[in-house]
This record gives sequence, C-alpha cells and structure tokens, in this order.
Amino acid sequence: SVTAGGSSALTLSTSTTTPPGSYPITITGTGTTHTHTTTYTLTVTTGTNAIANGGFETGTLTGWSCGGQAAVCSVTTTSPHSGQYAAMLGATSPTNGTSSITQTFTAPAGSSTLSFWYDVTCPDTVNHDWATATLTDNTASTTKTALAKTCAANSGWKQATIAITAGHSYTLTLTSKDDNHPRNATSTKYDDIATS
Repeated sequence: SVTAGGSSALTLSTSTTTPPGSYPITITGTGTTHTHTTTYTLTVTTGTNAIANGGFETGTLTGWSCGGQAAVCSVTTTSPHSGQYAAMLGATSPTNGTSSITQTFTAPAGSSTLSFWYDVTCPDTVNHDWATATLTDNTASTTKTALAKTCAANSGWKQATIAITAGHSYTLTLTSKDDNHPRNATSTKYDDIATS
C-alpha cells in the first residue's frame, strides 16, 4: 500500500527461460475513492538467435525450406503466438501426407536451448494425424525428437524446448501430417523459434 502523496516502484524482470515475445501488462492502482490503470508492453528478445526468421515476421517463409509428401506450407496472420505472423503447415481443408519446414543453423556461443511454440488443430487421432519436430545434430550425427507426435482437437499455443550444444550445426524439422480424411483436416502453426 502507498500513503497519499507517496510513490511506489514496480520492477519487472525476466529469466533466461522466458520465451521471446510481447507481453501486455496492466497495472491498477486502487484508492478509497478512485482507481487508475495504465498499460505497458514488455518485449522479450534473445541475445543471439541463430534461427533466421524464427517469428515469420517477414510475412514469408524466408530462411526455411518447405517439403514433405503434401508440402503445404504458408504463413498465416490468424492467431499467431506473438507478432503478426506464424508458419502454418497443412491447411483448414484436408491435405494428403506430411508438410514440413526445415532450417539448418549453427548454435551460437553461450546458447544451450532451442525453443519453439506450436498450436496443433488435429480432430483425428495420433495414429493418423499429428504434429512433430525433430532436431538433427549434424556435427554429432544424431537426431532427437523435439516434439513427440501429438494430436489435439485444439491444443492452443504450447512451448517445446530442447538442449543444443554451442558450435554444433543443426537441422530443425517442423512437421504436420494429415491423412486427407474429408471431415478432420489437421494443421499446425509454429512460431517464435529461437536459440537462447
């Protein structure tokens, strides 16, 4: 509480695990007779992000390669995780097979994790349709699963994180798979892909 005529200070800080993005903040001061509010936006950025166009804010898939059996890859403005754009793999109408985007990068000095946000719309089951992500360490010749196959009618935005080794070359593959069933199109949005 603050006595009339006094002041108070609010300090906001983030941790190294805070995902990049813009966070709206509303501060409300409530008095005995008046209430005042003010809004701010806290913007979190990473020091050196090795991922090119990780937020897709170019409005394109620049820096990424589209592939897979269906190869239906686009950028959407519909409900991105942050900013104005997100990548969308698959479509709101059925597609036949996998759609993937890939990017090869070198983990910068001081980095230890790769993180990304995903939002899967999968009204089927994981036996038929899914979202998944793999990370191939080209330096060590190993591949790890960054996101196990997942299927949810409407997952909402969720974050996945995987460890990386500074100086190693990696290939990240983000995938959405749809079995072309006419009543349950599956698609996945990806956004805010970053090393930290």
